[in-house]
Amino acid sequence: MGPLQVKPLERRGFLAGAACLMAAPVVVACRRVSSQAAQGDSKSQPPDTTAEVTSGTQIGQWLVPEGTLLSPTDFARLLAVMDALVPGDASSAGATLTHAAWYLDQLLGAFRTDPPRIYAGGPFSGRHGGLDGFAHFQPLTRVETLRWRTFLEGSKGLPEREWNGPVIGLLQRYQTGLGAIATSAQAKYSKELVDLSRDEVNALLDDADADFVQMAYEHAVEGTYGDPVYGGNAQLLGWKAIDYEGDRQPVGYTARQMSHPEEG
Repeated sequence: MGPLQVKPLERRGFLAGAACLMAAPVVVACRRVSSQAAQGDSKSQPPDTTAEVTSGTQIGQWLVPEGTLLSPTDFARLLAVMDALVPGDASSAGATLTHAAWYLDQLLGAFRTDPPRIYAGGPFSGRHGGLDGFAHFQPLTRVETLRWRTFLEGSKGLPEREWNGPVIGLLQRYQTGLGAIATSAQAKYSKELVDLSRDEVNALLDDADADFVQMAYEHAVEGTYGDPVYGGNAQLLGWKAIDYEGDRQPVGYTARQMSHPEEG
């Protein structure tokens, strides 16, 4: 039996059933940068309302924030790929400004904290009153821990993870997929993936492994439009781009608002 590729677990739906709850409640800015990168000290306080990286490792056109699970090179490659998959423009933020790559990186490294950053608490986010219960992540059961570690890390030859055969973890799938696209960039353009234009990256994605591209696209969408507690949708830019106000609890809606949503 060949290695299995486990699909992501289903969790709370968001906007037409998209699964959007997988990363950490940390706001870190990542963007394509010019040759003159801004300088600053991100250790004293995290980046705020801008979409700029003020410190980190510059890889090609990209500044990679500190503390990523992915290597700086792979994180920069991920930035380039997600920027092409969910591009932004002057009127709508895409994957880069909303920190979708950071969202995915925090999912990959969910077990670096205890409890792991998998399921946020509740019942309210605090954005419309009430306590911010989302800031506290929930402990996992033994079975949930086994399932999520296998999904993220792979089976690693452990019997308890290979009851249905060996499993390729999400981290390895991204490392392999990003490496393959980087190899294609060298072959096609004689350049590093992180130095390519968005159109050039899109041309590579057209010929890349379709399953990997679909997986990366789904995660880019989740990081762009999901609940910001999981690390993406920075400054609520994803929701603003689609004119979505987000969760309303505990305020809720009036009977009139429920029966006449067209009135806003």
